[in-house]
Amino acid sequence: MKIFPLHRYSRPVLVALLASAAAGPALAETPAELKQQIKALEARVDGLESEGRLKFPSGTVVEIGGYIKTDFIYDFDEALGDAFGVDGITISDVGDNSRFRAQARQSRLFIKTTTQTNSGPLKTHLEFDFFGGGGNEIFSNSYSPRLRHAYGTWNGWTVGQTWSNFMPIESYPTTVDFNGPAGIPFVRQAQIRYTFPVSDSVSISASLENSEFSGRDAAGTISESTTSGIRAGIDQAPDFTLAATWKGEKALVKLAGVLRKFDSPTSNDTATGWGVNLSGNASLWEGGTLYGSLTYGDGIGRYLINGFAQDAFVDAAGNLQTIEAIGATFGVSQAISPKLTGALAVGYYEVNDTFAPTDTDNISTAHLSLFYKPTERMTVGAELIYGRREIANGASDDASRLQTSVQFSF
Repeated sequence: MKIFPLHRYSRPVLVALLASAAAGPALAETPAELKQQIKALEARVDGLESEGRLKFPSGTVVEIGGYIKTDFIYDFDEALGDAFGVDGITISDVGDNSRFRAQARQSRLFIKTTTQTNSGPLKTHLEFDFFGGGGNEIFSNSYSPRLRHAYGTWNGWTVGQTWSNFMPIESYPTTVDFNGPAGIPFVRQAQIRYTFPVSDSVSISASLENSEFSGRDAAGTISESTTSGIRAGIDQAPDFTLAATWKGEKALVKLAGVLRKFDSPTSNDTATGWGVNLSGNASLWEGGTLYGSLTYGDGIGRYLINGFAQDAFVDAAGNLQTIEAIGATFGVSQAISPKLTGALAVGYYEVNDTFAPTDTDNISTAHLSLFYKPTERMTVGAELIYGRREIANGASDDASRLQTSVQFSF
């Protein structure tokens, strides 16, 4: 299998390469047949040049893409990480100090393939970024690659790691900050999903997904396993999700639900987690788009970004209890000119079960953004970010950040 870098060859050479590589009938024996074959090859070259991809003799189209993004971060109050971690705001002025940070960890690379089969196209998607572990600012600023997506789709089926079916990915506000607003479902995980098109505008999808558990033991210790060997809960069944999506010409509405099962390792007690998300987006005026998401449930903390991230706990009586939570986000974007877009996104997350006076009770965020595209594959971003965290005893603190970025897409 050969890969031809298209930009290195002239049009006649490309035609000759395709003629030598293509699987098909022998070269024409008459001038008329030869002229027809040349026209067909030139049409293929036109497609390759316009799409920037190459169809191999096996019938598989391979696409390679991604972007390089560099962020320049100035925290006015305290350092909250390469992605604005509002849940990490300290409820104290101690240690507050402005800080500068530059990093390129959001840069990513993807490889996609499409292979035509007798029963429809078979597609794969493999994607990495650099929000993995490691990193040393003193020496090389290196970070480990992190798997984002690794899945295949065929005939309505999706198998592998990708966005949860419970996520409102179609209605995510765009932010310079990697995390984005609080209170919105955000998780990629291994799953098997089937999507059924009811009509041209309506589809229903169901999935079984990885059920990783996050909770507390009777002592209030966070995490699935503890030093005492007591676990707040274990996974014995996959998470089940069901979603219905309506997509119109200028609007989209999605209703999704998730059902989870938790088992206590110290007793026969079990608990059921569940959650519902209603989301949508609409372009109601020229150049403007609205985004919204509302989430409510018991035992879904792990699904909500920038939140408490706890699903359940073992109470003093040894019973397994789920944690109630609510999340809401709203966003609006407006094209100011063909090259400049402004956006605002706000988010809120609240948990109704706390264990100690210093536990997080609620958090809120606001992102005010500008995006400028000096050319098609380059975006310059600037964003003011505000976050507030309140704990169970009523005390609160806030933090703000100025973040700019330069992104080169390929």
